[in-house]
Amino acid sequence: MAAELDVDAPWNHSRSIEWDSETVQSWLNREAPHPDAQFLLSEALKSVFSTEPWEQSLLYTLAYIAAAGNAITRGTFERLIDVVGGAQEQRIVGGSQLLAIKLAENIGINNILFEAPVQSIELKGETYLVSSNNQSVLAKHVVVAMSPPLASRISYYPLLSAARDHLTQRMPMGSIGKAFAIYATPFWREAGLNGQVASDTGAVRITFDSSPDDGSFGAMMGFIEADEMRRLDQLSEPQITKEITEDLVRYFGPKAANVLTWVIQRWDLEQFSRGGPVAYAPPGVLTAYGTSLKAQHGKLHFAGTESASYWAGFMDGAIQSGVRVAAEILMNF
Repeated sequence: MAAELDVDAPWNHSRSIEWDSETVQSWLNREAPHPDAQFLLSEALKSVFSTEPWEQSLLYTLAYIAAAGNAITRGTFERLIDVVGGAQEQRIVGGSQLLAIKLAENIGINNILFEAPVQSIELKGETYLVSSNNQSVLAKHVVVAMSPPLASRISYYPLLSAARDHLTQRMPMGSIGKAFAIYATPFWREAGLNGQVASDTGAVRITFDSSPDDGSFGAMMGFIEADEMRRLDQLSEPQITKEITEDLVRYFGPKAANVLTWVIQRWDLEQFSRGGPVAYAPPGVLTAYGTSLKAQHGKLHFAGTESASYWAGFMDGAIQSGVRVAAEILMNF
């Protein structure tokens, strides 16, 4: 099904309206009713989208799978969820923030305005006035590189198209957090375990070994996703770590209780993310408003990983969307 889609316009498929009229859960209930299949597919999908299967459109999910590749190699569900040879394989030494740090170095730190979140973008003749609460900038072109729901919090003058506004109203973020339990050593390796877990119970149901290669300390990372993240968002950090410790002990034995320190990240509570890892489309959104994901409004351009043709939802997709809008600007500069 995913292999049949045009990654640039999945809404043009002959069955797009049919597939966009149901959720992943309704499709699973019909096509994969066995409890084991429901568990494996549901948890795998939750690990990718941080949503429950009843929340997202089947068409959106198929398009996301199709995008897990490139123009030569079509995307597959396996590539989306696999570690070896898949989307979950690599980490960046030094942290993914190095992408932003290195980019800032190339741009020049003096050319970046900090603590100036954009509040409005106003077209004045041939120039855009981009304003924050304490300063403004004039620009010939403007790139809004944010998730659709966050981009909607900017005031635009003149108003954006109705279709773009409806799109941003209808694409919420997934609900996601990460918990890192730090240990003196990666003790699970001594037992021949790789640290990966897939469970159908607990606050943390997916785990990965995030320890440094030299094993100088142990770091067990657990994803908190969808309904579990929404539930834990209501709890204090000590309550959260207590639940996760119980999960890790169940997975890795009593040594997992000896946590030295915790790092808890709840993107749902972050002002400039409000969830993650990506904005998703419930039923009916892509077929009605999907063309607005990339559509220019004059010299106002929209980027962000949601608008990528390949690896939408990943850092690769975010970079690809930047390349796309750069080409748009050069064509009209």
